[in-house]
Amino acid sequence: MTPFGLVSQIWRYPVSSLGGERLDEAELVPGGIPDDRVWGVVDRRDDTVAAPEKRRHWRPLPNLLARLGDGGPEITRDKDAWLAAGSTAADDLVSTFLEFPAAVRPHGPFGSDTSGRIAPRYQRADLHILTTASMRALAELLPDPSQVDPRRFRPNLVVETDPAWTGFAEHRIVGKTLAIGDVRILVSEPCERCSFTALAQGDLAFEPAVLQTIARHGEGGFGVLCQIVQPGHIRQGDGVTLAEG
Repeated sequence: MTPFGLVSQIWRYPVSSLGGERLDEAELVPGGIPDDRVWGVVDRRDDTVAAPEKRRHWRPLPNLLARLGDGGPEITRDKDAWLAAGSTAADDLVSTFLEFPAAVRPHGPFGSDTSGRIAPRYQRADLHILTTASMRALAELLPDPSQVDPRRFRPNLVVETDPAWTGFAEHRIVGKTLAIGDVRILVSEPCERCSFTALAQGDLAFEPAVLQTIARHGEGGFGVLCQIVQPGHIRQGDGVTLAEG
């Protein structure tokens, strides 16, 4: 097996469009990390599902955070008070924050009846992987390198790449399999990017140059979409290798 790097970050996003939570370890199963992007936000005026990359009034959402609590997803604005997703308090928080009536609701499965739930935003891959090699390559092309941060790109795994891998490294392994212990991950395709990558969140500025630079230099995307072939448990610091064959 060829060394590829180490798992440096693991992310889960319990509520789509909101900021996610970093994990020390995670179970990878068919479909990805359990409880990832299983809830979303809806505009109660017309039942449209949040899409910050398309409509300006959704743009603030990444500044709210979500985590998985003992009873399910929870959201917060300031990390002090965590509110159960689906509660009146959570709905009040997103409504006040967005300045229009909104609610946090569970997504229904893609392509099936969503009665009592909201439609998923898109059919997502099991896993989204991004490398530090790609982030360094992008940072070198931007006026402000500090604006390259995993939060912009919402990966599930960030791989600290082996020094031998430079540039947009993960695009060179599309169609190949990564191994993390007993886990096997098929790298399916580059991840096409949208204007979500430009949005301000936390200490990151609104920066259209991020998406513009990816469009010019990103070889069809930034990061890769993957399928879990063999499930299992992973931890931060685990080695990542390129499986032979």
